[in-house]
Amino acid sequence: MPIDSVMKHYKEKFSLIRKIIAKENPTIVEVGAHYGEDSMRFLETFPKAKIYCFEPDPRNIEVFKQYVTDPRAILNTTALAAEDGTAEFYQSYQPSEVQVPEKYDWIDQSVYDGKKINSSGASSLKKGHAHLLGPPISVKTGRFDTWYAAHDEVVEIDLVWIDVQGAEKDVIDGMGDAAKNIRFVWVEYGELQYEDALSRLETVSLMKTLGFSVVEPLSDSGSAGDLLFRRTA
Repeated sequence: MPIDSVMKHYKEKFSLIRKIIAKENPTIVEVGAHYGEDSMRFLETFPKAKIYCFEPDPRNIEVFKQYVTDPRAILNTTALAAEDGTAEFYQSYQPSEVQVPEKYDWIDQSVYDGKKINSSGASSLKKGHAHLLGPPISVKTGRFDTWYAAHDEVVEIDLVWIDVQGAEKDVIDGMGDAAKNIRFVWVEYGELQYEDALSRLETVSLMKTLGFSVVEPLSDSGSAGDLLFRRTA
């Protein structure tokens, strides 16, 4: 597919990330990979990157595998969380007869409709979304530090990208001592319709306990948005 169809309005954002990381061959961990749209943007932004992608929703996994074919992106179907084991996962879905949204128009309409993925980006380990595909499903969960310990080839992680719809605290709590090997973390906050979701202040406070400071000029300041953290301790 044409790269422009994936990048669209995201070129400025990913150019900024490139400047922040300042490496041609970063190691990136993407938590909540969805359809692989950000995975493909990272692949285009960093020609020699290695990207470890985590996505537990079976619908999104199928789409990811269909469209993300670059071997530099490695898909793991575990949901990163605070515990190794299993958990209920709430699949969001809103029936719709509209065209594939512009930001996903690289996905074929028949795939979008057939796999019932409209609004699947709101799926979560946490209750909160009003429109669900059905009863929660069981997914495998794992701690970040457990995964890190099992991958000797991963030493320094340049960026952890967290987009998990209210389950951010669980992912961060699962980092443990592995957090000291992470340079930057980009995380959403303020998805307060989900149980246990973190506010901006709570996110900043939690990351501080792991040795990270918020990069204020590159972070949102409202009730919901994105925060960039740099390891400072």
